[in-house]
Amino acid sequence: MLPVTAHKTDALYTQSIYKLMTINQKLITRGLALFIPVLFCTKLYAQNNLMKEISIGEIKQQRMGTVLDKIASKGNFYFAYNNKNIPADSMVSVAGYRGTLFSLLDKLLGDSYEFKEVPGYIVLRHAPGRLYITAEVDKEFAIVKGYVNDVSGQKAIAQASVYEKNQLVSTLTNDKGYFELKLKNPTGPLSLSVSKENYRDTALYILPVVNVDSKHNNNKNYKYYPDEGSGNGVEHSRFARFFISSKQLVQGMNLGNFFATSPYQVSLVPGLSTHGMYNSQIIDKVSYNLLGGYTAGINGVEAAGIFNINRKDVKGFQMAGIFNVVGGSLSGFEIAGIYNNVLNDASGMQVAGIGNRTHKFKGMQVAGIANRDQDASGFQMAGLFNSVKDFTGGVQVAGLFNTGQQSSGVQFAGLFNWSTGQTGSQMAGLFNVAKKVKGFQLGFLFNVADSSDHPIGIINFIKNGEKSLAISTDETWFTHLDFRSGGRVMYGLIGAGYKFGDASSKDASSKHVFDIGFGAHIINHPQFSLSSEYVVQIFTKSYQTQSFRLLTGYKLTKLLRLFAGPTFNISGSDPNDDVQIRGWELSKHISNDNITTLSIGITGGLQFVW
Repeated sequence: MLPVTAHKTDALYTQSIYKLMTINQKLITRGLALFIPVLFCTKLYAQNNLMKEISIGEIKQQRMGTVLDKIASKGNFYFAYNNKNIPADSMVSVAGYRGTLFSLLDKLLGDSYEFKEVPGYIVLRHAPGRLYITAEVDKEFAIVKGYVNDVSGQKAIAQASVYEKNQLVSTLTNDKGYFELKLKNPTGPLSLSVSKENYRDTALYILPVVNVDSKHNNNKNYKYYPDEGSGNGVEHSRFARFFISSKQLVQGMNLGNFFATSPYQVSLVPGLSTHGMYNSQIIDKVSYNLLGGYTAGINGVEAAGIFNINRKDVKGFQMAGIFNVVGGSLSGFEIAGIYNNVLNDASGMQVAGIGNRTHKFKGMQVAGIANRDQDASGFQMAGLFNSVKDFTGGVQVAGLFNTGQQSSGVQFAGLFNWSTGQTGSQMAGLFNVAKKVKGFQLGFLFNVADSSDHPIGIINFIKNGEKSLAISTDETWFTHLDFRSGGRVMYGLIGAGYKFGDASSKDASSKHVFDIGFGAHIINHPQFSLSSEYVVQIFTKSYQTQSFRLLTGYKLTKLLRLFAGPTFNISGSDPNDDVQIRGWELSKHISNDNITTLSIGITGGLQFVW
């Protein structure tokens, strides 16, 4: 066995090299250990920004977050940190400074914080603890064994992540701080790293002595994803956590937002894969999960028999027999037998047997039951409903209803559309509700809005629209009582009529009529008006009339209006019924089952307007 002991130093720019003592010539003929503070990036020279000389003037009582932003903007990089652990809102003062950025950060934050540099970022991490690692390398069985302890108290560190960055394998320490790590290539160089939340990272490099140079550095491509501050993530999803083991969750907490890339991975279930537990820290180009998988992300293709769970982004194509859960963003095509859930933004196409859910979607969504998004644009189709807080443009189609706060596109629903804010156009089998409508509303029963110029429905409750109750008569000598309601341009009509007269007359059985229709204001002057209407009149006897009207109006007072105008009528009746059509007959067509009559009439009356 080969025992190795390593301690973490405080200065990131200090590197210590330890030679290994010969203990067993058979096992350690080629070995040496290098202990350095781990930066979780693949190149040891990647500390350009931390070691840069900077110069700043006097700072008096400014937010630390503001100071960090100013430094980052000058250095063309970003600071990444957790607001819960970094006192970004605390006030700091500096009486001028010239020196390295590392020294300034150490002065501002103190020695309880760790600074890591990765391309484009300097990561600030609260790490007051220190780790102490001992390890044994057994090349015969391709296993690294060892212990992880706390430096200050020498207590065992449980649930610490021990991983080999190049071979992409990892494990967790047990309650006694003990670990065993199975290696894929025991003869090659080892880059053994240890991470634990609230502790500074520690790395142990074991390299062949024959050639220690950059050519033997089998580096993987590592990336850093800063926290977006939204609180999203599969670790916060109760649904996804049901399929993720507690060990994998601890691994994610320890390693944070540093991820490696790999060409492929194959897994049976989460944790049982070609990358083991380290799978949740690897972004793959090709991923195949026989039952289900839990990976850092996909930049290519992923397929699963049951489910896919990804911590970060998915780019490309993803398919699962039951469900997909993406903790980051989706760009591409995603399909699932039951459910797709993207916790952040998504663009492309989503297809699900039951439902799709995203934070912000752009593209096409198709679901057997429902689509639910915070924001969306494009095309949405659902068997039952679409629920989008802010639909910024496109088309929504639902078998039952569409709901949301804002909708800038067109909504089609079998039952109703409901928007609590501004909307584009709405079409529903029963009714539409909105606050301000820029387009039109078409609802069979009624439309409701604060402002809607073009509502098309039987009854329209438009707050700033016109409503009237009219009593009128026409060439049939029926007396009608009709209610008109609508917006600035379009309105609906519903009413009834009764024919007063001799009960013994020839057409006495046709005493009642039901009126339904819609109209449009052509001229709506404060004194004069001109409107056109299409009205269907259904009589108690088996005939009906369709009337096209052109009505002129004159306002007597603010609430009263006289109106009158010609009508063009198309009447249909049963040949067996003795129906007398009033008005000036233009033509009549008689068939075996219907008599169609074209005629001209006149109507007029008095309106009470409000």
